Amino acid sequence: MENQPYDPVGHIKILASDFKKNYSFYKDIFEALDYKQVSNKENSAGWAKNGYSILLGQAKIIDYPFKYGMPGIHHICLKAESTDKVDELYNLAIKKEVHIYEPPKKYPNYTNKYYAVFFADPDGMKIEIAYY
Repeated sequence: MENQPYDPVGHIKILASDFKKNYSFYKDIFEALDYKQVSNKENSAGWAKNGYSILLGQAKIIDYPFKYGMPGIHHICLKAESTDKVDELYNLAIKKEVHIYEPPKKYPNYTNKYYAVFFADPDGMKIEIAYY
């Protein structure tokens, strides 16, 4: 444990309306960002990187669709190691045929090197992949 960086967040758990569909979506994204899969069960899975974990599970209530801007998580940002990696994940999102909120571009109002893409997961939750 001493070699791991301090993790101020801990983990995030996402509950999906269709675990198997979301598993396929997130698995490809996390693999591209070098997250290690640390659990894989019938209705849940988890990935970790540098002490930070993201868990995915099956929601119990599935007739309540996520609506962007509603109370709860606004979006999840995953950091990329380069602008090329942001572009790679953008292309993956296109292949997955999910909604693209914003294609990759620079956001100099955040930092001079901030570069990000915003797209939806299969349930419509906003995902950001950013290099900064």
